[in-house]
Amino acid sequence: MHTMPYISTERGETVGASVSIDADYCIGSGDCVRLLPDAFELREELGHSVPLPGAADADLDLLERAAHACPTQAIRVVAADGTVVHESNRG
Repeated sequence: MHTMPYISTERGETVGASVSIDADYCIGSGDCVRLLPDAFELREELGHSVPLPGAADADLDLLERAAHACPTQAIRVVAADGTVVHESNRG
């Protein structure tokens, strides 16, 4: 599983979302990349998408849209406060 973890400030505060893509489920459709190119990248050599550092700063609604658009539901999105916004197939 490829994860872009929370971004923490020097004071230890969580300021961004955590986004992960389950490589076992991702088929590399690129739907997430089309919706949020600053948050996801299709790695053809791996055969699947991976989250980028920009995913932590992306709009939470757009991350949720990208996760719902994933044909295999391979994307997990957790808000900065720990709320699971979208769960992947793996759960």
